[in-house]
Amino acid sequence: MSDPNPAPAIPALSLKQTAQLLSDQARWIALRELAKGEALPVQELAARAGRSREAMSKHMIFMRRLGMVVTSYGGHYKLAPALRPAPGATTIDLGHGLIRLDAPA
Repeated sequence: MSDPNPAPAIPALSLKQTAQLLSDQARWIALRELAKGEALPVQELAARAGRSREAMSKHMIFMRRLGMVVTSYGGHYKLAPALRPAPGATTIDLGHGLIRLDAPA
């Protein structure tokens, strides 16, 4: 019998994709901010990362193509269900490694 509520699978990123994802500080900051649980518009993510709206939009498109983020109503971004940490958790599991959410940017 199959599980009626299977746990969401962690996006299957290659090691190269994982390295690309984390190669820019703005994407790391976006992951950290979205891990707090609030869906955010690109302009807010840009402000928190100290980037232009256009630059952050490109980062978010890249992250969406990797399956790391999804968009909700109104174009707000949130983490893909498999990556959402439990309340109070301090890491995100990317398969090839863990991101410490409490580490300084």
